[in-house]
Amino acid sequence: MKHTSRLAVAATGVAAAVALVGVGATAAAAKHGGKIEADGFVGVPASLTGTPGNFAGLPGGGVPWSIGEAEVKVARSGKVEVEFTDLVFAAGPNVGKNTVANMRVGVSCMALDLTRTVALSDQFPVTVAATATDGVGGDADAVTRIALPPTCAAPIVFITNPAGAWFAVEAL
Repeated sequence: MKHTSRLAVAATGVAAAVALVGVGATAAAAKHGGKIEADGFVGVPASLTGTPGNFAGLPGGGVPWSIGEAEVKVARSGKVEVEFTDLVFAAGPNVGKNTVANMRVGVSCMALDLTRTVALSDQFPVTVAATATDGVGGDADAVTRIALPPTCAAPIVFITNPAGAWFAVEAL
């Protein structure tokens, strides 16, 4: 896993970030024989929580999140390998901790008719901080499955809650 720094994304920069994410992920998919490889993620900022953070078919998480290092690999066959650290609340009563025990990988794909569809992986376990002595939680190292659509151009990779609201998105 490459070292990435925590980033803050301003609402005005989201459109550019989303465009770059799609271009970067498409290049990665082509370069790696049909695989999407994403290794830099940014957590959902306060300005993009809930409905305002809805892009590429997924709403933003309900509160801000931050993330440490992250790497996701999605194979055309549907195999997903996900590894990340410190995906934690960036605000609210649980700031600096994760209390969500299961998450998913979401891939937003552009079809040939320029519509977007979202595929969500099966859920995978994430460490949680139930008490002050548990640490911060927010770590995962899992293999899961996803059913990608037949055409997946300009993919955007997300880490989501079980319902599909995004906590982190691939960023360049």
